[in-house]
Amino acid sequence: MKTPLGEYLEKHKSNRAKISSMIGVSEDRLNALSNENTAILYADELYPILYVANFYAGKTEEQFDDSVSEIILNRNKGIIINSLNDLSPSAQLFAKYTQSKNVIETAIGMPKNKISKLIADPKKRATADEVIKFCDGMELDILQTFKSIYGDINLTQDKTNVKDKD
Repeated sequence: MKTPLGEYLEKHKSNRAKISSMIGVSEDRLNALSNENTAILYADELYPILYVANFYAGKTEEQFDDSVSEIILNRNKGIIINSLNDLSPSAQLFAKYTQSKNVIETAIGMPKNKISKLIADPKKRATADEVIKFCDGMELDILQTFKSIYGDINLTQDKTNVKDKD
């Protein structure tokens, strides 16, 4: 059974082998992400896969968020920020950027203490679902967030170059 990512790639007639070679993800991994519901899709995988697929489908960067919505269903925008609406404007400013890890984890359905684990171990990775729920909850632009975390992706018809965020 196809995953939402697999359905998206099929719908847009994406060449998985080409995407795989361009972004450095094995074809086996991309096939697993496309067909196996037990395969965990990480944010650092979704970003280049979707960016390259959209490039070849003729989609613009402005359509990236809509593409995410086809893969990550039932998105709930503002879930974190909206909880601050009853505060004064000054309190909203500070509360927006100083929320506890527990509040964030609970709001987006992330396992308890995962943020601490991500901080403590640079090899740990956030899932695509976690990053997107966080961005949606904080009303952040997903593509800009991906670019700031994982770097820009420069495409030509033959090659992909992911530039570090520096």
